[in-house]
Amino acid sequence: MPKYFFFDLDNTLTPSRAPMKPEHAPIFARLCDERDVVVVTGGAQEQIQKQIPLSAIGNYVMLSQQGNHAVAKDGTLAWKETVSPAQEKLVREFAALLTRELNLGVEGRDDLFENRGSQLAYSTLGFFESNEKKYAYDPDQSKRRALLAAHPNELAMLRAAGIEAMPAGSTTIDFILAGKNKGFSIARWLTRERWRAEDCIYFGDALFPGGNDETVIGVIPTRPVKDYEETFAVLSNMLD
Repeated sequence: MPKYFFFDLDNTLTPSRAPMKPEHAPIFARLCDERDVVVVTGGAQEQIQKQIPLSAIGNYVMLSQQGNHAVAKDGTLAWKETVSPAQEKLVREFAALLTRELNLGVEGRDDLFENRGSQLAYSTLGFFESNEKKYAYDPDQSKRRALLAAHPNELAMLRAAGIEAMPAGSTTIDFILAGKNKGFSIARWLTRERWRAEDCIYFGDALFPGGNDETVIGVIPTRPVKDYEETFAVLSNMLD
């Protein structure tokens, strides 16, 4: 059994931007008691704490915003990267262009964009749309990949400014500091803690080509899952 467990958050430990299922919380708590647990997500630290019922302090490591904001198990800050105002301006302009092109009639325009500090995120449908609609919108991320592929010039401008874009979650496009993805951040954490890659495992629902978990492949062993139900079925078997 691995010593160190790494998890994506949305649709791997919990439903999208929603609390962990009550029946899963005891399994997660037991795992945190018995092993080192690390949550790696594009979401902000505050979002992790809303979705996971355990206190973050003393139970698990938080690598939020693709791992660019890292908080150790004891609550100390390991590192925190930041997006510059100039980078945010470029991303906001691109997000506004995408909103006009998509013309999806989203009611709450303020619900479309988040500056999380170390990462920027744009939701095509809105972050607080129902999970039913979000899961049905682009389950294989093909719509968002095609959307990005249709804008090579804009993406080149973002890359020149140190930003890269990728589909994430159910409706989101994440804009991250170039090269500083989940795989990079996990490798950085292993170096900090002197953990061996072979003692780790990563659970994610987007370990497919183009998915936002793909960068973890080759860094540590991975376990693809369909959703949080499969994650906890596997964990239950491992803990028995």
